[in-house]
Amino acid sequence: MRRFMSFVVRGSIALGVGLMCALPAAVDAHETRVIADGQYEIVVGFMNEPVFAGDKSGLEFWVTDVSMATPSADRGEEGTPVEGLEETLQAEVIFGDQTMALPLEATWNEPGGYGSVFFPMAPGDYTFRIYGTIGDAEVDESFTSGPETFSVVQDPAPLQFPAS
Repeated sequence: MRRFMSFVVRGSIALGVGLMCALPAAVDAHETRVIADGQYEIVVGFMNEPVFAGDKSGLEFWVTDVSMATPSADRGEEGTPVEGLEETLQAEVIFGDQTMALPLEATWNEPGGYGSVFFPMAPGDYTFRIYGTIGDAEVDESFTSGPETFSVVQDPAPLQFPAS
């Protein structure tokens, strides 16, 4: 029994360490940018990363007012979530020469969070354009997926089972 408990404890520790190592990767899967002359911070990416062609995903982003923020030792600027932007911002997704408007909705129970669901149907890089106004500031920003920003849409074929 003692041997079994030792195995369980070691396995739990290994799992905990593995999850802690994976957490920063999930957080880094979005692009963070300060916009409107340093007044706002926006964090943009896909829902449900990693993203596979044909699966439900979409745009998600958060906006905070960092104009009066106090720097935090571990996380850069701590700002105030900006709510109500589904009324003043618009978004679109761009793939190659195709563009589709994305109706924005506030994210439930996440102040300053917004999203729009869609199904990316081809692997590759996608661009999100967010434009309109935040307060008195005009905004027109484009965010393109890639290794330094957020998840590229992947081909699901190597992971499909059983093979068709």
